[in-house]
Amino acid sequence: MVEVRSGDIEFVELAEVFVGGLPVRSPKRPLGVLRDPNLERAWSAVLRQNPSGPLASIYTDYSADAGSFYTQVVGYRCESIGDLMRGHVMARIPSGRYARFVSTGEFPDVVSNLWQQVREAEDAGQIDRAFAGAYECYPHAYRIDLYVAVDAMSRSIRHGF
Repeated sequence: MVEVRSGDIEFVELAEVFVGGLPVRSPKRPLGVLRDPNLERAWSAVLRQNPSGPLASIYTDYSADAGSFYTQVVGYRCESIGDLMRGHVMARIPSGRYARFVSTGEFPDVVSNLWQQVREAEDAGQIDRAFAGAYECYPHAYRIDLYVAVDAMSRSIRHGF
């Protein structure tokens, strides 16, 4: 896959992805409000169990409405149900067209930068989110790669950007 610099968008066809871990139901928070004690506890619990796969998370059950909730399964990438650790759930995002965003830096700035890129791309009409799910992977402690499902009719995709 092509290396993407922080702030760039790459459109990719992504195969379905499975993540095992712990689910956290969170309220939709304004950009910049990152602290979620339930999310922090879930990550801590997963990390204590030393997962076998690369760290990852999946966002599901998303609604664009203010005051809504979404589910984030935090954990590790799985290839099959056999990779699932005891007491964990498995989440899946479907194969399809995704916009890839990359952010590097230290927490919490690395997270707020990432979602600010998504917001700016939406506001600029570069992407039309499909809300079929989103997938984060963490190549190392200072980088997050985020894959956001986009509508196949997105203006950016039609024009080949």
